[in-house]
Amino acid sequence: MGAGGAVLIIVVGAVLLAFVVLAVALLVAAGAVRMSGKNPRPLAWTGLGVLAIPVLFVATLVVWSQIVRDPDTIELDLREPIQLSSLPEDNEEFPGMRDYDSDHVDLVLPDGERFKAEVDGVLVWSDDGYVSRVTFDRRAREEGEAATLGAAWEAELGRAGTVEVQPDYSTFGRVRGEVLTAP
Repeated sequence: MGAGGAVLIIVVGAVLLAFVVLAVALLVAAGAVRMSGKNPRPLAWTGLGVLAIPVLFVATLVVWSQIVRDPDTIELDLREPIQLSSLPEDNEEFPGMRDYDSDHVDLVLPDGERFKAEVDGVLVWSDDGYVSRVTFDRRAREEGEAATLGAAWEAELGRAGTVEVQPDYSTFGRVRGEVLTAP
């Protein structure tokens, strides 16, 4: 996130906090008016209306973020046929493929074993509308990690998948894995 995004978050947060403070002040004033024996309803309703603004804003933001985000973890059981249309949308228009900026992959491999890994992205490919393979990759974060990670993924995937280590990719290398679905 850039400096502009951080400033925007601070400004929006300050505005929302101002609405909450104003709403609380109006509700406290309504309580004081009620204690004096006068009609507190106009102040109370105004306070509740002002309080509804930040509540609705935050609720809308949460719902919107759930709709448009890539899932943090791609979870697939590759033992059974999976329709590509049943997977979350990825906001990309690639026929026969979904591209996720996910942080983790959690797969039940065709042989029933489980494979979990921290990744930088996941591609889910399809043939005739059904998932045919899943590819994922991760950039190495330190010297020698690509070879170590590649060996670990090979051991965990076994014969269910393939692993490719690209030591010259970027600074420290990259590891790519691929798993085919059950026939």
